[in-house]
Amino acid sequence: MTNLLNPSQQLILIVDPYSTGCMVAQEITKRGYQIMAIWTKGFSDEMKTHVPVSCRDLTYVDEVQDGLHWSLGDLVRAVDQAKDRAARKIGKDDGYYTIMGCIAGGEAGVDMADLLSEKLGVLSNGTKGDFANRRDKRVQQDLVRDAGLRAVRQACGEKFEDVEEFLGSEQFPVVLKPTDSAGSDGVKLCHSFEQAKEHFHHLLTVEAVNGGYNTQVLCQEFLQGKEYVVDHVSRNGVHKTMMVWVYDKRPRNGSQFVYFGMLPIDPTSDEAK
Repeated sequence: MTNLLNPSQQLILIVDPYSTGCMVAQEITKRGYQIMAIWTKGFSDEMKTHVPVSCRDLTYVDEVQDGLHWSLGDLVRAVDQAKDRAARKIGKDDGYYTIMGCIAGGEAGVDMADLLSEKLGVLSNGTKGDFANRRDKRVQQDLVRDAGLRAVRQACGEKFEDVEEFLGSEQFPVVLKPTDSAGSDGVKLCHSFEQAKEHFHHLLTVEAVNGGYNTQVLCQEFLQGKEYVVDHVSRNGVHKTMMVWVYDKRPRNGSQFVYFGMLPIDPTSDEAK
């Protein structure tokens, strides 16, 4: 996009910037742009402290907390007021900042980033079609299968009866998780039908790490072997693979999947290709 504004007047909204998402925010500031943090409903103050050491000095022109009973329109108005408030802080007139983009700063911010960017008319994934539920891990696997690729066997439901037949026929162990789990939150490797049933009901009663409560539980076959991360960027129909990693996850403290780190894969290797 070509724009004659000075980058210092161009504002990027970052929804729930935490963990490695802060490094994306930091890169944006290195290029001269300004950033504003948008915090979604239910995102805890404790999670906001999950900031890499290298990003401790990250500065936002302002921060907006989405109100508990706010509509999307209320949030847009609050963002507009915040950008003008930020301009006045540096002796500039209202309208000094122009919102040029809105991105997610972490898993928790994906849905709101899509909603807000679409509402503001900036470059957006949108919220229609396949993007309507793009945090839903059941939907993700269904789309993979619909594309003719191998996908995991699974069953999903709001009540245990929805998955009982699947659990009765699937070989154990199986994996249970919230449909929009992030960072292995709520993910458990269950070794029996009774253990799976117990964890299913447990997930419907606990608050998710990113806020809110689980409304559906996903049961999947357990895929043994290495788990990869593929960093992929898409824009206007152009798709690029940026990096490939392999997770280092090990059993610890009663959990089967504890993150110890990620190991980069040589992009020229057969493994990466």
